[in-house]
Parts: sequence; structure tokens; C-alpha cells
Amino acid sequence: MITKKVFFHSTNHPCTENAMNLNMLKRWYSANDWEVTSNFKEADFIIVSTCGFSQSEENHELQKIEEYTKGKKSDAEVVLTGCLPQINRTAVDKIFAGKYIRIQEMTDFNKVVSVEKKIEEFDNHFVSEDEYNTDPKIHSYFRTRKRFEKLSFIPGVRVPKILYTVPSEKWFLIRCAMGCTGKCSYCGIKHAHGPIKSDPLDLILSQVRKGVAQGQREIALTGEDQGGYGFDIGLDLADLLSAILAVDSNFVVNLRYIDPFWLVKLKDKLMPIFATGRIKAFCSPIQSGSDQVLAQMKRFYSAREVVDTVNEVITKTKVGMISSNIIVGFPGETEEDFDKSVEVVEQAKFGMYMVFKYEDRPHTLASTYPNKISSDIIEKRYRILQKKIEARHLKYLLWG
Repeated sequence: MITKKVFFHSTNHPCTENAMNLNMLKRWYSANDWEVTSNFKEADFIIVSTCGFSQSEENHELQKIEEYTKGKKSDAEVVLTGCLPQINRTAVDKIFAGKYIRIQEMTDFNKVVSVEKKIEEFDNHFVSEDEYNTDPKIHSYFRTRKRFEKLSFIPGVRVPKILYTVPSEKWFLIRCAMGCTGKCSYCGIKHAHGPIKSDPLDLILSQVRKGVAQGQREIALTGEDQGGYGFDIGLDLADLLSAILAVDSNFVVNLRYIDPFWLVKLKDKLMPIFATGRIKAFCSPIQSGSDQVLAQMKRFYSAREVVDTVNEVITKTKVGMISSNIIVGFPGETEEDFDKSVEVVEQAKFGMYMVFKYEDRPHTLASTYPNKISSDIIEKRYRILQKKIEARHLKYLLWG
């Protein structure tokens, strides 16, 4: 019997949801006796996991889709998944006329390939290094954390706090919600994921129990808007975390994202939970230090509120680390606005930052804004902030 081969394309900047789905697909195909190949030209099936987070990511994905469709075997099939087709279907349709499986409907893969074992039989709780090997910077973070984890049997060797929010093969991931409660003017991802849809609490707790029974010791909760969990079902993040921690005492929790709006709003309810020492880390993307820019972004908090809240959480609770994101070059961002983002790095106790250059996304409000910043100025601001952040990271790595 001839073994069929499948090729997987991973995005440059995989979100956790994307990485989880790709990991599950690989295990599913392997269990059905398909061979995973690293050469798309010999594959019978090519799965392209796409990303529409930024224009540069979109351009990369479109180039790869075109490469695969033109260079594949004549009888091979290309199938897309991920969020790009829902963010910019027009651009995708110009170069691709094949099948697309929406991220909300991964079981539809059962319809495009005939196999004995169905995809719903496979857990979607893990990621591996393979899903993060496309972007050198992200891959280096992943591999560095992995090395520390392998050496953790040595007394005194632990994963540095700065890497706490970097994905890990030792995580047991649980998706708690899809979509978000926000109305960010620059974000195209909402066109793919829609408004928040929280998973039922009982379903999440059953998955926590499953992880605990397997001996998992770090449970990572995923979702684009984890802070908004329960908004649609009469609960909130504090309710979710309290219920999860009550399941067992032998694990810690890592949250992928808490929007600063929810961190500020729910602070009083979250502080006792943070004080338990069982919330290891989370990312809270402040995006800018300028209230004027935040208002144009439709981010409903002030920079000072976020800095004060983050500093209080780090100094008064046992949360290990909070990371953040900052966007430079948002339309209308002045030098004074940019300086305020630099001040955030100096004042806030975020342990790790990712910096992104603003790029227009289709069908977003920000793409219609005037006063666009030139690419030269965006690049200059990016380098200035990146240099500041690298110094901050080194300081945090050495002294915490």
C-alpha cells in the first residue's frame, strides 16, 4: 500500500489557536497513516494555515499560497485554514479557488479527506516546536524556553520569568472563548472570529480535570479576549479562574491575553486570585502610552490606569510576569504620543514586550483615518522603541 503524504504550512506569527489547530491536524493525519512531509512538491495534500494579522503577514501568506498551487503535484489538493480568507477574501480569491475550512469548523476536515479516525477524536490541547519554527525570533524564544525546561531537573535552573508567556510544549491548553468584546479600530481579526462566544464553564472545567488526571502542571487558557470571558453568558474572568483553581491545587494557570480594559475593570475581583500564586503569567497588550492614540484605537482605558494596575499586580500579588504589546506608527501618532509609549516601557512593570508596526487592515476604521505615518518614521520609531525594550529585557532577565 502506498503511503499518502501531507504537507503543513505554518504562519510566521502563529496565534495560539492557529498553532493548536495545526498540531491537532498533524496528529490526526499521522494517526490515519499519512506521512508528514517537509517537501510540498511530493505531498498529496497541502494544508496552508494562514494569518491575516498584518499586511506583511498577508503578503507572505498570499505568496506561499500561490507557490503551493503552482508547484504542487498535478493531483495534489491545497486546502486553506486560518483567518486570512475571512479578513481579506478578495485577495485570496484572486489566486486561489480551492477549499477553505473556517477556524470555527475544523471538523469539516472530515469532509475533505476520507480516513477512518475522525478529527473530533483528537485532543486540541497542545502545541509543539514545529508550529513555531517559521519566524526565527519566535522560534528562538520557544527553543530557549524548551532548553530551560529540559534542564529544570538541575537545582536552581528554572525558566526565566521573561519567557513565562512564550508558548510551551509542557502547556495543557484550553480554549475558553472565541471572538472578542472589543471594537478596536485597527484590528481585522474580529472579521474572522466575530463577537465573543464563551465556552460553557462546565465544559472548561471538564477539560481542566482531564488535564489534571494526565498529570499536567501548567494549564494555559486561550482566547483572543480572555479578559472578556463570560460577557455573553453572565459570568466574568474572576468566576472562571475561581472555579478552575478549585478543581485541584497541583497546577498553575497561564492566561494568553487579558485586555487592559478588563484588567482594570475586574481588578478588585482578580487581585485575591492573583494573590494565590497560582496565576503564573499573562499578556495585557497596552498598545500605546498615549491616551489620544488609545482613543483613536477605540481602546477604552487610559495608559495611566493600565500602568498603575500592572504595577500593583506585580508588587502586591504573586503573579510571576505580565507581558505586553505596543503598536508604533498608528495614524496621527505624534512624536509626543510616541514618547509616551517609550515612557510606558520605563514606568510599567511589564516583563516582556512585543513591538508591532502599524499596518492598514481591510474593512477597519483605522484604515480610513487620515494623517498616516510614513514608513520611514514608523521604522525609526520601531527601532528606538525596540532598543529601549531590549535594554529593559536584559535588565529584567538579570535582576527581575
